[in-house]
Amino acid sequence: MNWNSGRLWLRIIVYTALALLALGTVTEGLIFWQFDEAAVRRSIGASLSDTGRQVQIEGSITPRVFPFPGIDADNITISQPNSPVPVARIARMEARLAWWPLLFGQREVRSLTLYAPNVDISRNKDGTLSIADLFSRREQRGFHIDLNTLIIHDGVLSYQDDASGERQRLSAIAIDADGLKSSAMFKAGAILDDDTRPLNLSIVTPLTIDDKRLDLSQIDAQVESDTPALGKTQLNITGALHLDLNNFSAAGEDLAFAFTTEQPQSSATLRVPYLDANLERVQIPQSHLSATMQYERSHYQLEANLTSLNITRKAMNARRLSGEFNWQVGDNRVKLTLDAPFTLAGLSDLQLAPLTLTAQAITPLLPRGQLIANMQGALTGALKDERFDLHGKGKIDGSDIALDVTQFGLIHPRHEVALSIGALDLNRYLPETKGEAVAIFQNKDPIPLDWMDFFDLNGKLNIGELSVGRFRTNDVSASVRVLPQEMELNQISANIYTGRLQGDASLKRGPVNRYEVRQTLRGMSIRPLLVDLFNFGQLDGKGNGQVALTAHGDSFVDLRNSLGGEVQMSLNQGALTGIDLVSALKNLPAELKEMNAPARANQKTTFSTLQASFHMDQGVGRNQDLTLASQLVNVNGGGKIDLRHSIIDYNMNVAANPREFTSLRGVSIPLKITGPLNAPVYALNFNAMVKGKKTETEKQQALKQELKKQITTILP
Repeated sequence: MNWNSGRLWLRIIVYTALALLALGTVTEGLIFWQFDEAAVRRSIGASLSDTGRQVQIEGSITPRVFPFPGIDADNITISQPNSPVPVARIARMEARLAWWPLLFGQREVRSLTLYAPNVDISRNKDGTLSIADLFSRREQRGFHIDLNTLIIHDGVLSYQDDASGERQRLSAIAIDADGLKSSAMFKAGAILDDDTRPLNLSIVTPLTIDDKRLDLSQIDAQVESDTPALGKTQLNITGALHLDLNNFSAAGEDLAFAFTTEQPQSSATLRVPYLDANLERVQIPQSHLSATMQYERSHYQLEANLTSLNITRKAMNARRLSGEFNWQVGDNRVKLTLDAPFTLAGLSDLQLAPLTLTAQAITPLLPRGQLIANMQGALTGALKDERFDLHGKGKIDGSDIALDVTQFGLIHPRHEVALSIGALDLNRYLPETKGEAVAIFQNKDPIPLDWMDFFDLNGKLNIGELSVGRFRTNDVSASVRVLPQEMELNQISANIYTGRLQGDASLKRGPVNRYEVRQTLRGMSIRPLLVDLFNFGQLDGKGNGQVALTAHGDSFVDLRNSLGGEVQMSLNQGALTGIDLVSALKNLPAELKEMNAPARANQKTTFSTLQASFHMDQGVGRNQDLTLASQLVNVNGGGKIDLRHSIIDYNMNVAANPREFTSLRGVSIPLKITGPLNAPVYALNFNAMVKGKKTETEKQQALKQELKKQITTILP
């Protein structure tokens, strides 16, 4: 026989194939001939009799031989224990047996495929599951289940918690697990139905089954959703999980829960080195939470550690949550360091109390330092309602601070705030000036307003003492409304330079920022206010005033130069410094020679009342109704105060009180005040003396006659 002949090997292959085909056909025929459908129905129907459950096959039963023996059954129902009420329905079941045990009369189910299974599971009020009996049942005589392959198509699982009334539903369940007797690659997917946002669930992991212990050694699970509010969201879970079906417990190692959203762009990762769980609770000794979010120009970042985190169906709490939260916009950053016990009840009600909080404002707007506040208080919130409340008391830069904040919403938050500060000296944080602090309306630095872009705020503000430049005020209170394009300060009140201020102010942002101020002043000392605002110290006294002004620009200098509106003032028991008009009248005519000279700091003209009203336009105040009255002298006149160039130009008539100076009856001296605001020059108003004269000769003659008249009147 020639073993190398191709014809020989072809005959062997063909004959062997024909023999196997004939054997298979005979075997299948024998199985079909000996198959007893009624016996199979009875056997399967009694398979769960030890649990009190009934199994019924309402459809057909078809035997299968190749590649593995088994049966296909349609329309199967499984009842509740000792009740005809169905707990599960299966459209089709394909069960395959192992060949070798079958040769010895043992039916061992190695492969199971289920189509459209629909299962109802409930958690009883005592905490047990309605299917717990299936995990502790005895093996059946004549066959047992030792799966190597499990496949499920289009399953549905409904869950109800009888204690809480909670209901959940998984649909489109798909499971593919092959190699369960050794180390399987387990793949599963489902949809968690929700009226607002269905969740797509999937998991891939190696799976090892040892008795009733499941080891998922490399979990890669995902939960995906898509909503109009957040866009695409995804939760990724990685790590190892060990499930014990004997006591329904689990242990996890090196787990990471990573959550991301699309709108806004955000991510959060909870890292869990170890967890222990059962049907009642999850315990995590240590975990770390890291989160970031990018929204418009804002960047948020959180790093936090949680100690002894305990999760139940009703609450989540940690013995301690400590971490750092940062909110950054460009070079501006707010840093919050917090430490508190943590509770989240019902997955909604948040509480951090007692809370230790340190807040820092780090920004180029405060180039010489950082605003730092240390507070004790509490943070509470309702996640379902998207509302959070923060209450705290402590110190800011050594001064007392009390803060109450309520936030509504997460993506576009709105705040209601009540802030009280004992003392706030902004000069410690604003750019350092050379020498003495400048008057506030001489400051050319831009007024920072970018911070308004991120606020929708209503609140109450109270400051015991506020300092900006040389300006000082006490007991400041106001109602505040801040939006990205406008800010309002209503019901402003303050103790200002021994007086009281009340009124409103507003700002509207745009290509040109516009400010409006309406204020009423009572009992205020005028001189220190004018010095600190405009560096003008030639007027003193206490009095009242009303202000209705508008201005526009980017800096205090811009506001000064664009100032417009109306100002009314009335001073009592004051003085005009730089000149002593009473002394000048007493010593005429000698004082006339000295009249054209700069103001002298050691001289002043006291008065009982001074009244004036100004019309402001482009930083220039004009007045024609100035009156000054005292026991010895009366003054009236008008002119302008130019704040843009810090100059004054006033014409006044000075007349002695004839009751005090009988020799000066009828004498009226025209006086002109000109020059810089901080160093004006007082001079005789020669133009008033020669008014109406055309030629130079006429003017000189008129001036001589006027001076002679004044001197003749004075001399005895």
